[in-house]
Formats: sequence, structure tokens, C-alpha cells
Amino acid sequence: MNTIRYMGKCLMNYKISVIVATYNSGDFLNEFLDSIKSQSLGFEDIEVIFVDDASTDDYTLDLLNNFNESYPNVSVIFLDENSGFPGTGRNRGLDLAGGEYVIFADHDDSYVENAFEVMYNEISKENADFLITNYYKVYERETVKEKTVFDGENVVVNSFKDDLRLFDIGPSIWTKLFKKDFLAENNIRFLEGMLAEDLYVYVYALLKSKKTVYLDDFYSYNYSIRDVDGNKSTIHIRNKKYLESMVNGYFEVDNLLDKLNKEEFFSNIFKRHFVYWLTSLVVSDISDAEKRELVVAINPLLKKQLAISSEFDEKSYLPLIDLILAEDYDKIVEEICKIKKSRARKDKIKSFFGLR
Repeated sequence: MNTIRYMGKCLMNYKISVIVATYNSGDFLNEFLDSIKSQSLGFEDIEVIFVDDASTDDYTLDLLNNFNESYPNVSVIFLDENSGFPGTGRNRGLDLAGGEYVIFADHDDSYVENAFEVMYNEISKENADFLITNYYKVYERETVKEKTVFDGENVVVNSFKDDLRLFDIGPSIWTKLFKKDFLAENNIRFLEGMLAEDLYVYVYALLKSKKTVYLDDFYSYNYSIRDVDGNKSTIHIRNKKYLESMVNGYFEVDNLLDKLNKEEFFSNIFKRHFVYWLTSLVVSDISDAEKRELVVAINPLLKKQLAISSEFDEKSYLPLIDLILAEDYDKIVEEICKIKKSRARKDKIKSFFGLR
């Protein structure tokens, strides 16, 4: 069991607790904390809890110690063993959070200056269990707004059934503000030892929430998308461990639906995520043998999806359907390799014409 060293502070009544899992991320932490210190809500009303996943570089550790010593509302938890996934750190931070509301951030991104003021005012006004906003995608040369099915429309619902489009919102946890008591009362916690931990919490919260606010026209977060060879966030490294841990998380979400008797919403939840996973598999550089192993693992879920909806949203994956249903794993891998080559040709053409 992972033990922790907690450099805690006196408990105070904060409006928002921000929980940040870190690992060898010193290059980004000053920028992140600066975005919290500049919040129009007031830095004094915000608690920041860094949970370090056994970083190995002294710079990160020294920086976190400095934050802890410099700010009364900043605390640091040091895990003694590396968990390898963000769920462990987020749960440890949640256990110690003293804010009325909690939000979970990545260590290499930032919030816009009025993010917490707008989010806090809206969730308080509606007395909602949780609130969702939109976000910016920050590339090296440009910043673009994330586009969703809501197309600028804001919604307030008393049940997820009032607007099933909410399942089409990305599960990324950093744009979601939760009432802490709501999470505690429903025992909503992150999966540990695997990915899709954010999808699990988002789905769980959406199914249990008695009031949810979505602000499609408010962009609270700067999500940095970096080069593979540069300082790219680890969540984008599509190796076998990443893809396998996603599969494990998907099965846990499926188990959750079964436990809550909500299996009828399986396709609403998974249709976009299976396309994301297949795309991650296609663009990965893992061996064909590893691809086959992963396809064998996820195939029961893919077959379940195809039994509900006879096709994928992504047209290039249509040739996979019969192969998935027939469990022809060798042919699936061959087709995935063909799709990868086709994507590479298209990407080369886009690059030639300066398109992203």
C-alpha cells in the first residue's frame, strides 16, 4: 500500500480546493500556480493541494517544498511509491481537501484568470452538484476553442436524462467543479492503477447528480498540446501500458453501469471513446503482437457496442466491424496497419499544404 508524507496546514474554509497530481513536472509548476494566484475569485479563497507521485528529479521536489513553505493555502503530499497513474494522487488529495468545492487539474496546464469566479458563482447560484465548462486547446503556434455538440448553448439539468448530449462532452476532469459533499455522499472516487479514471468519475457523477450545469460558451482552461519529442504530457504517450490501462478502465465503467442498473446508456457513453481508443491504437508504434493482445482484450466491449449500434462514428473504421464481430484478430491487426498507412499519407498531404 502506498504511504504518504503530508505537509499539511491548518484547516480553513476555502471556496475551492484545487488538487494537482505531479510527477517530474517542475518545468510547468510555476506557470500553473501563477494561474491560480491570479484568479479573480481571490487566491486566499483557494486551497491548492499538490500530490507528488514519487518524483525522481530534485527540481520538482525542491519547488514543491518551496510552495508549501511560501503559501499558507498550498499543501504538498509526497507519495512514497510511484503509482504510475493520476487516480491515486487525486484520491489522496480529495481525502484532505477543505474546500466547499473541488476541482482536479493537470500539472502542465493553466486556468484563465476568471475561471474560478465564474464557476463558483454559477454552481452556487444553481446549487448544483457539479459544473462543467469548455476549454482552449493550446498548440505551439495557435490557441483554438474546443468545439462541442452544444455549439455555444449552456444547459442546466436536474437529470442526465434531460440532455443525453452531456455524454458527448469530453471526460477530462480539469473543467469539472464538484461539490465536495456530493462526491463524499456518493463515494465517487477515481480508479487507481489504470486510466479512464476521469471517464469513470464523470459518468458516476453525471448518473448521480441531481443538478448539473454545463457552460459551453465559457472557456476556463488552457489545455497544452505539446510535441512528442518535447515536453509532451504523459497522457499522450500511446504505448501498450497506456492502451491496456484504458481498456481496464473501460471495463470498470461498464461494471459501474451494471451496478447502477444503467446499462441502457452504454452506447451513449462509449461510442466516442471506442473511436478515441482505436485511433490511439492506430497511431501507436507498438508491435503487431501487442496490437493483437490489446484487441483481444477490448473486443468484448467493442462487440457489445456494435450490438447496439451497427457502426462506428469514424468511417475509416467501418472495415473493422465484421472482423470484430467474427473475432478475427489477425485480420483486425492487418486492417489497423492499413488504416495507419492511409492516415500517414493524408497527414503528409496536410503538412505539405500547411494544414493541421
